[in-house]
Amino acid sequence: MKSIVIAGGGISGVYLAYKLASQLEDVKIYLIDPKPYHEFVMGIPMALAGLVKFEDLRMPLDGLKRVKYVRDEVVDVRESGLKLSSGEIVRGDYNVLAVGSFKVGDDFFSVEGAEAFFNSVSAATAVRFVVDELYPIMGFGEVAISIKTLWPQKEVSIHMVYVHPDYKWLFDAYKETFEKHGVLFTEEPPPNDRRGELHVVVPELYLHPLAKGLKVGSLFETQYDRTYIIGDSSLMKIGLPPIGWGALWQASVLSQAISSEMKSGTIEVEVDEWSYMKDPDKFKQYFTYRMTKGVPLVQLKGLYDIWKTKVFGSL
Repeated sequence: MKSIVIAGGGISGVYLAYKLASQLEDVKIYLIDPKPYHEFVMGIPMALAGLVKFEDLRMPLDGLKRVKYVRDEVVDVRESGLKLSSGEIVRGDYNVLAVGSFKVGDDFFSVEGAEAFFNSVSAATAVRFVVDELYPIMGFGEVAISIKTLWPQKEVSIHMVYVHPDYKWLFDAYKETFEKHGVLFTEEPPPNDRRGELHVVVPELYLHPLAKGLKVGSLFETQYDRTYIIGDSSLMKIGLPPIGWGALWQASVLSQAISSEMKSGTIEVEVDEWSYMKDPDKFKQYFTYRMTKGVPLVQLKGLYDIWKTKVFGSL
């Protein structure tokens, strides 16, 4: 029986496991993560708005049936396989790093951090998100909309002081969505600290340490045989914004590639007109459309229900 090793129990890792388990029967899937639970971070805006409980965003990994959970952490990537913190080296027929990125700044992107952040927001008279770095975490816009939805009387603003030029086009396109939901978007710095206001330093993204030395090919393959990388760091390396929808797209594409090769010996992927492999600019336009025209996460409790029951629940 062939095996697939997935390092990382976040959004991209769990979705990849779900897609592979749905497409393949005679395969052993291992999911490695140091935490005993999966955090559905796309549900944080929903929890901030009171649609779901914060604790419900944590889903235990030790109860998985179709996937073997290994509580450990990958600390190095080698030709021989993935080295764990325990010293063991594991290698499947396919190996996937879904390790996300490294974040520096105020924590509202983890379930624990978001819950503490909620308490700070509750007591604040105004909430101001300050972006002054190259690569900001992308979910802060959804968080701002959630806050304004729950507390319409609060002033919520985004201050885009500086951002990498490759990202500016994305936020320019998203400006209309912010304004539609009552969130002020400006390129001016926030006013000097006023009594009772909460100024939030939007976290900056850095490549995950495991991703720094890796090359990323057209199907997210690295320089190591049958070893791939998806998620925030992978998206950054191929020039795309590190957003949740992008990680899901990568997991879907990679699952097609792996399952088709395991079944027929050849890789077959449905590459539509938006593929970054054919036209990077058009693909960026698609990302922009998906973010600016889609329904904000705060209004998508159904997505949480689907994830918990049909995606995570099927594993």
